[in-house]
Amino acid sequence: MRWQEREWEVVEWQGPLVTLVPQEGGEAPRAVSYRWLVGAEDFAVLDTGGAPAAEGAALHGWERQEDREEEAALWQARMVEIDTGLAPGRSEHKQGFGPGTTLAQRCAAMSARLAADGIGCSAHTLADKRRKWKAAGENSVVLLPGTRDRRPGGFTDRRCLAAMQEVVARRAHESDVTIDVVREEVEDLLRSRYAAELGDPAAVAALLPSRSTFYLRMKESGLAEVLAGATRARAALSSTPPLPHGGREAVLRPGQVTQADTTPLRILARGDDGRPTATEMTMLIDVANHSMCALMITPSHAKDAESGRVGRATRAIDLTLMLAQAFAPWPVMPGWDPLSAAATSSLPFGALRAADDRFNEATAARPVIHPELIIYDQGSPYVSEHFKEVCDRLRIARRPARKRTPTDKPLAENFFTTLAHRFSQHVRHGWQGRSHKKRGRGIDRMPLYTIAELQQMAQEWVALEYQRTPDGGLYDPFRPGIKLSPNDMYAVQVARSGYRPVPFSPARNRFFLLPRWVTPGKGGFMIDYRTYQPVAQDAGHYREILLRGGSKLPGSKDQWECRFNPYRPERVWLYDHTAGTWVTCDFRLRHLLTDPWTADMWQEHAERHRAAGGSEEDEEAIALSLAQRDRRRRSRRPPPKRTGTEPPFQGLELETEQPSQDPYAGLEEFDLSTLRPYPAQPISPLAPPPVPAPPALPAGTGGAEPSDSGQAPHPLAALFPDDGDGSTLDASTAGTPTAAYEVVQAELLDDLDPDGDDDDEDEGDVWEM
Repeated sequence: MRWQEREWEVVEWQGPLVTLVPQEGGEAPRAVSYRWLVGAEDFAVLDTGGAPAAEGAALHGWERQEDREEEAALWQARMVEIDTGLAPGRSEHKQGFGPGTTLAQRCAAMSARLAADGIGCSAHTLADKRRKWKAAGENSVVLLPGTRDRRPGGFTDRRCLAAMQEVVARRAHESDVTIDVVREEVEDLLRSRYAAELGDPAAVAALLPSRSTFYLRMKESGLAEVLAGATRARAALSSTPPLPHGGREAVLRPGQVTQADTTPLRILARGDDGRPTATEMTMLIDVANHSMCALMITPSHAKDAESGRVGRATRAIDLTLMLAQAFAPWPVMPGWDPLSAAATSSLPFGALRAADDRFNEATAARPVIHPELIIYDQGSPYVSEHFKEVCDRLRIARRPARKRTPTDKPLAENFFTTLAHRFSQHVRHGWQGRSHKKRGRGIDRMPLYTIAELQQMAQEWVALEYQRTPDGGLYDPFRPGIKLSPNDMYAVQVARSGYRPVPFSPARNRFFLLPRWVTPGKGGFMIDYRTYQPVAQDAGHYREILLRGGSKLPGSKDQWECRFNPYRPERVWLYDHTAGTWVTCDFRLRHLLTDPWTADMWQEHAERHRAAGGSEEDEEAIALSLAQRDRRRRSRRPPPKRTGTEPPFQGLELETEQPSQDPYAGLEEFDLSTLRPYPAQPISPLAPPPVPAPPALPAGTGGAEPSDSGQAPHPLAALFPDDGDGSTLDASTAGTPTAAYEVVQAELLDDLDPDGDDDDEDEGDVWEM
């Protein structure tokens, strides 16, 4: 790049600072602000095809020069004297450096001088140093001796080192032995394994080092310490698998590495049926600043065969709703402490609000962190296809932790202990204690909290206490000795790494719901024996999908993709991949279920209906049973020692509905006193005479005879027979001209079958009617 009339090379870009190295001359690298750099008048990018420096190779020499300026200056003066014959700042030549001396003579004289000072450096080595020094533009960095990385295991053969570890691992569960016995077993293992390969017995014996070297390698590798440990410690160490992906990496920015885990909360809550239920909590914690990115509390109970109660645990949709928290600010809910707001915390609230308009005065003091890598437990929800798909859409990498190895997720495991000490035990109504022996009496008879109330309490505790408490593992390198809270550490890191909002639209949020492949028909489609039909505004789009036939997607069997939320199953969305749009569909019997309900409640009543001799496909009977349950719940008296029954647990709300547009938004207030009547328009004499409308219904479906009042009946009156109660159609409907229903007739009676086969047409199809 060009800057300040010179050419520079970008070797490092970290946060707001860009490190530059000049193309000409031996000037030291310079760290320049990115905004200052690109704002210069002569700034220009000359080449963008260069490969990045491997592990900061361009800065490696300058890192070695730290705290060694005097040594570098001394070597610089020696090289100048060898090259010119004069030391810097002197006007007379020393002995052996006169004008008539050659370069080889000056190198020999400098070598003799260094030997007199106790520094061993030959003339040939000095000549090589001068050659590198000149090639680097007389840069003194190349003159400093580099720190030689010690080779692990020295020059001992790698096959012998592997055999030593294998023998010690075999002895993990046995009684302790001396190193001599281990050396004999290693020798036997090498002979049996490599005798046929090497052929010569002397070559096999050469793999084993001497006795003293063997003792040294056992001590350096830590095998001697393991061998001297207790049997239980040796067994535990040998059963621990190695770290995945080469070990742990350095974490410098928020979201670079996160850890997710699920654990029992040990707090009883009030379930959907009013009975006590156990709970589980899933959390996502950031490694860089120990901030709580998101947490989710769900009910957990086993299946009850007698009552038909469906078993519950954390599922893939719960993990999706938890990830949705990490990408959006959490609002301050009603009743929270005012100090839980982000405006009163150490977060850079002003800068965050300027970058993301979703931050406002009512935002909780919890940072928004977008995870880049998730280290997760190998539970069934984490390895599900839905969770993988969601992570791929969000560009989140996944790394499974080793089984029975809690050290792979140390922050998550430590947070569970912190949660029990600082939050769970303060929830007196429902706290079960840390073990069964320490559990209190009568917990299930207390007025327990609901799952939603526990969720709000945990969110408030995170914003009010956890994010503000100093952590012993968080320190700022510029302020050593001062413990920082997660919010303080996030403020330090976000100033260097930056923040970019990632808002999701309702249409994109629908891809995070559970997928289901369905076959649309004229009567709709089914999900778990529930029939879904398009809403009125999307009926035309749904008709186009039917006329198009199958989806023609590979591996889909001509089915169409549908997304639904099991916590709010009254509405689903059918995806049209050809146009990239959604078709909104509602449950056919949605009008019967006025109270909140979930797919778990539906499945519970379906199993009860099947146990009573019914069928799971009888959706009307199941819907009526579910509606009657809600009516009984509202009519009966609540238990005397509990609060009133709350709506069922429906997870966290994910914005999937398009907000309705207000047609009067932006209009100024209108003064009604200025309103004047509009004059009636005369009928044009050139207008054609009205043509009598054709019959709205085909022959055989009932006549449309005039009523006693002289008005024509409603054209759809024949489809709704008289109930015998003497009721008549509404006056506003009866007075409507017949021509206004021609479009309705065409939409309802047109054949939707592209093949023209009407033999299997369902006469009782509600959507077609």
